[in-house]
Amino acid sequence: MAGIAFREDTVDGSQLRDRRRILRAAAAMCGAWLAHARFASAASEAKNGALAIGLLRNPVSGLIAVTEQKGWFKAAGVEISSILFAGAGGPKLIQAMGGGSVALGSVSATAALLALAANAVPLRIVSISTDPAPAFALLSAPEIKSVADLRGKRIATTAGTGLQYFLVRALRKFGMGLPDIEFVNLPVGDAQSAFLAKRVDAVIPSLNGRYYIEGLRKDTRVLFTHDDFTKPPGPTTPFEDYDVFVAPRSVVDANAPGLRAFLAAYHGKSVPYLLDPATQSEAIAEITRYVNAEQKSPIDEKAMRQQLLTSRFFDVAKVREIVSSEAFRAGLDDQVRFLLDTKQIAAPIPLDDVVVRDLLAG
Repeated sequence: MAGIAFREDTVDGSQLRDRRRILRAAAAMCGAWLAHARFASAASEAKNGALAIGLLRNPVSGLIAVTEQKGWFKAAGVEISSILFAGAGGPKLIQAMGGGSVALGSVSATAALLALAANAVPLRIVSISTDPAPAFALLSAPEIKSVADLRGKRIATTAGTGLQYFLVRALRKFGMGLPDIEFVNLPVGDAQSAFLAKRVDAVIPSLNGRYYIEGLRKDTRVLFTHDDFTKPPGPTTPFEDYDVFVAPRSVVDANAPGLRAFLAAYHGKSVPYLLDPATQSEAIAEITRYVNAEQKSPIDEKAMRQQLLTSRFFDVAKVREIVSSEAFRAGLDDQVRFLLDTKQIAAPIPLDDVVVRDLLAG
């Protein structure tokens, strides 16, 4: 996400009008694509019947690559092909799903909900790829002692993302909202640079950005973390913002066995390989090598370890439990309210048929 050049704007300014215009255009294009349902269904599989997976520059993609290298997808009964989307590629990945060139991908829940609101692609959430939210943090200048002290201060992060949702939820816990602060909407890399240059008072950085900032600006205060949501004062509802595996409805209907095999290998082989102390160091080293060599996104193994072990990954039993829980649905509903309140969507999103649970083996 760092280094993508968007102009600075406020949460209800021209950038969001541009976002809505782009999403409406994407919806129109996808409507035309989906009118050719037979073509879209055929194009959703790559050559030789492989399941086409969209990859972003993140550790989930590294874990998928390692799984393929070890032959675990093939052993589960599915061949995959992959397409890498550079930069902040979630919306591009979803657009490719509308065109039929991608059958499955991992995106933030926020990106999935925005696509559903725009009617861009009839997406289905089929599983959870990871939970990056435990690594989220609100960082501030040292003179700011509490979230309540943020009133009237300049706080930077990216609008329409889980990072902004984290900020909104943290403010809500202390009886505040975006109108109580000066929200500075920047691409996450620019937001981090602004904080390091002391042009803003606080920031919600990316996962890697948090450790980067703490290493460079030694007086940084970690003002609020994921764990603080469950502590008084204020509401103690946990914060949830998963990255989810999504697929177009047409793929769920036409290739449920392929999706089921993919998820069985990912949750049944890959995640245990990463979480088992006996294989964890090997898994992290392999993922780091993949990210550096194939994605050309330089990161050292220590930083990758921090990101992987602060985030959460789930085996088959745990992911089935989460997606079937009332808390998972309540978290999606709360994100919809956040998008409505910040005027990033115009109407509620029907979620009753969005989550598909029967593709998870066990």
